[in-house]
Amino acid sequence: MPTNSIWDAQFVYSTACKLANIAVAEQQKLTTEIKPDNSIVTQADKLVEDTAIAALANPDNDTYVIGEETIKELSQAQLDQALAGSCYIIDPIDGTVPYASLTPLWGISIGFADKGELAEGCIILPGTFEAIITHQGKVLYGKGVGELPKFEQLVELSPELKNNCDHPSRVLVINQLIAKTKQVEGLTRGVTTYYSIVFPYVYLAQGRMAGICAGLNIWDAAAGSAILRNLGFYQSFIDGTPLSFNITQDYDFSKFKQGQARSRQMMIASKDQQFSQALVTCIK
Repeated sequence: MPTNSIWDAQFVYSTACKLANIAVAEQQKLTTEIKPDNSIVTQADKLVEDTAIAALANPDNDTYVIGEETIKELSQAQLDQALAGSCYIIDPIDGTVPYASLTPLWGISIGFADKGELAEGCIILPGTFEAIITHQGKVLYGKGVGELPKFEQLVELSPELKNNCDHPSRVLVINQLIAKTKQVEGLTRGVTTYYSIVFPYVYLAQGRMAGICAGLNIWDAAAGSAILRNLGFYQSFIDGTPLSFNITQDYDFSKFKQGQARSRQMMIASKDQQFSQALVTCIK
């Protein structure tokens, strides 16, 4: 993994909390639109992303931002610079459907790639006052009461799931596309689907979920995948090829002008390779 990045966990965490506060405030005055892919977008998505770009981007220091709502505004040269340099990867509101429905299953996602390699991540869950972030090769987590925890209140998660929760989960998470187009057969564990991926990533890191199978855009996956990487989770494509964590190898940016940068195949994440391989055989 890259070791000499500009990732400053305390600064990123402070920024993410500010973005969460903006999103919560904007939730009280929602306006929505339908995007070309039939997904919805709110006025908060663009506002949160613009605020993140203002805080995090520094082209003079070869530091860029790729965001869900603004990637299509980049030129090819600007995208190439971002992919080759230091790059924050933002999903301003992951789970816009629950966000717009005033349901707390949404979050703020900030990933980070250094010279094209995905290395760091931060996820904030404002609805449940939870936060998770990578810091100096470790993963820190906290849950506040009525407010997001302070950075100094975050505690290190263990790579051993049994140390993080009393009863590790038996639930597999699949995304909406798989739920609508595939069959899941022969699985002895429970199956659930979310309109966001941030919750499954946070809960998988703690052992509160057992695995994730999903095809995702880079901004959906960047933070969560980096967090799991720091915890030593097994992550691969559905054909068994391990993720390289090189973002141009794992994701297809050829349709970025249409607002897409999807994983080259569906991806599987779990604590170990054997379990991931068993999950794949159940998805038809």
